Amino acid sequence: MKRKVIGVVTALVLGTTWVMGASKEALISDESLGLCKVSVEADSGLKEKPYVYKGTAPGAGNKRIPRAYDNCPPMIPHDINELPIITQEENSCISCHMPDVASSVGAIAIPKTHMTNLRNMKDLKGELYQGRWNCTQCHAPQAELDPAVMNRFKGAYRKKIGGEYKTNLIQTLREGVLEDKSGSFDLDKDLLEE
Repeated sequence: MKRKVIGVVTALVLGTTWVMGASKEALISDESLGLCKVSVEADSGLKEKPYVYKGTAPGAGNKRIPRAYDNCPPMIPHDINELPIITQEENSCISCHMPDVASSVGAIAIPKTHMTNLRNMKDLKGELYQGRWNCTQCHAPQAELDPAVMNRFKGAYRKKIGGEYKTNLIQTLREGVLEDKSGSFDLDKDLLEE
């Protein structure tokens, strides 16, 4: 037992010494990080241009932005500068986008995927899943810009729903996923396709 304790203490001392030594050697100068071989703090001559978000205040008849690809989170078509910062406790987006009020204020309703716990597919009966409270994590406002290089990306869509490219994510979310019906999270377990 005494030998084991001495061995563990020795390993800890050696490990700590190695980590401290490695951290000194791990310093990398910022001049060696980029292609220009100058400090990342150096003035590149580029100036950030002021920009404004597309659209006006929420609810002012802003034009919807087409999805970039099938089931892509839609972009925010209005200015969000005047909205308070979104927190889990305070989210002004849901005051217009919850399904029970969206149509009355002309907003797009939050889809069923956001009212479902996707880990266990439990329907939350109209309550927003708290893993999705941070709206701007996926949905972003769009700015009026004059980019130096144009984006030629073209999205791919499966089909229109009701004449539009809408989300059908709740129906397609598990496509191609082999699920373990036992509820086990053993990643080494072989799954059988039904």
